[in-house]
Amino acid sequence: MSSMSVWGYPAAALPQFEKADSIVRLSTEQASWFASLLILMCIPGAVIAASIYEKFGPRRMFLALTPVLCLSFMAMALASLQTIANTGLAQIILLACRVVQGAAVALTNSVINVYVYEICELRIRGIMTSLSEFSSSLGYLICYFLACFFSWDQIALIISTVVILPSFIGVIISPESPLWLARTGKEEEAKRVMKTVRRTEKEILSDLEAASRNKNESATYRESLQILTKKPNLKAMIASSLIFIFNQLTGYSIVTLYVVHIFEAARAGLPAQWSSVIVGTCRPVISALTAYLLHTSSRRFLLALGCTFTGIANGIIGTYFFLQHMEYDLSSLNWLPLFGLVLYMIGYSGFVGPTTWSAGVEVLPESVRSIGYGIGITCYSITAFLLSKFFVDLKIILGMHGMFWLFSGGSFIFAAVTLLYIPETLGKSLDDINDYWEKH
Repeated sequence: MSSMSVWGYPAAALPQFEKADSIVRLSTEQASWFASLLILMCIPGAVIAASIYEKFGPRRMFLALTPVLCLSFMAMALASLQTIANTGLAQIILLACRVVQGAAVALTNSVINVYVYEICELRIRGIMTSLSEFSSSLGYLICYFLACFFSWDQIALIISTVVILPSFIGVIISPESPLWLARTGKEEEAKRVMKTVRRTEKEILSDLEAASRNKNESATYRESLQILTKKPNLKAMIASSLIFIFNQLTGYSIVTLYVVHIFEAARAGLPAQWSSVIVGTCRPVISALTAYLLHTSSRRFLLALGCTFTGIANGIIGTYFFLQHMEYDLSSLNWLPLFGLVLYMIGYSGFVGPTTWSAGVEVLPESVRSIGYGIGITCYSITAFLLSKFFVDLKIILGMHGMFWLFSGGSFIFAAVTLLYIPETLGKSLDDINDYWEKH
């Protein structure tokens, strides 16, 4: 939730920077960097996150980075001081803080789902990933909701104290990854943790054996790169990367970062901020309602179903903006943008989002999971950065309607790629995944 508040913050802050009475004003170029710097930092961060994860362990990694995230938000609030704004340093401080936040989020987000995968037993991995999506959705919703009542600097302080600090406490009381402990030769400690997070002795022995077999292979980043070039591992990495790339081609970053802007451009329905709250509310609600499906249903089916929803939703929104562009009377259709974005959130938060993070980890063999997932996140981040940074350019070249139609096509292609290439991972053990890529 804390890291997703960082992602959602521009949606709350950017419209306020555009107001005439704002203490701090950002140019169009500065605003695009403010929205996309975090994603840009995820590109190199995702590459090195795996090696840091393997060297220090996820728990210590999270303990070190969470305070950094908290302090960076507190520093952003300083930019609202009139004395700092008068010197022209406010914009530099804001962008520098986004760089710091981007680095922290890049390192944590790149491995958080690996940690969830490794800490949870097989039967609840799906539902725990879905709950992770639920928590992420709350992070966005908090930002959208706070923007209706507070200024951008007040929101920064609230996020640092109310959202991030509790997350730090949660990390303190969490155990270390037992599979990481086994890979690094700490078998006894791994067994102790396993007994608290696994139900059966059989699963404990199976997971420990799979991790121990790969401890030498996973020891260093360089060795992992060499192992990754083996054909079965390479094919698995490509599958994981495709999942993450097409996740962004559904329009996710544009919708979440520029949701208020989209509603302002639509000029329909409720005020833009409250419309974004409605869309944001759908995310955690749908995530909670569909959590059980990820626990029991085919990953491939859920991805394809979610992509169908997002494809239809993007098509609806694109059609509305096309009719607006053609200057049709849309007074009877002013509900359509809100309906389309709600439908998009149903498809993404209920199916595409949680299944992406689950399947993106599960398709990877044990020996290259950390680095393979990091490469997948790098692909995800590059795609997200290009879309968010050049949002204005896309809007000028394609129009709002063309941009959403592009995302509609991306959604349907994602569904086809999922059904044709991505293997089913529901209920598969570590050995099952390894065997699949060896045989196919």
